[in-house]
Amino acid sequence: MLRGPLIGPLAGVFLLLGLAACSTAPFPVDGSDVAAAEAESQKANLLPRLQPYAFGLCYNPAFDEDQQIAEEAAYECDGGRLERKDEDFFWNGCSISQPHRVSFVCFPPDKAKRRPSAEPQPQ
Repeated sequence: MLRGPLIGPLAGVFLLLGLAACSTAPFPVDGSDVAAAEAESQKANLLPRLQPYAFGLCYNPAFDEDQQIAEEAAYECDGGRLERKDEDFFWNGCSISQPHRVSFVCFPPDKAKRRPSAEPQPQ
């Protein structure tokens, strides 16, 4: 008698878990408190565009390799200097299918600096 009512909710749960597993690429979330505190302590006397910030990447070690995580972190930091701070598991803003979070502090590159070009400029 209880079998009928349980099948519907269980099927729904498995369907949602299956759909959540479709997205296996690391995705950005807020960084941990440790990373945020580190970024905040480094902001003194820096221009706003150069101030560091914290972010996290959610991933699943069964699907995502370290290289993928490193590439996504470099993309999120826009080529700036990265410091890996800590990792945590569950209750961190990540999804059930990707419960691990690694937190970084990003020091953005100074894009205002002009790099000398190899070709001379016309005058």
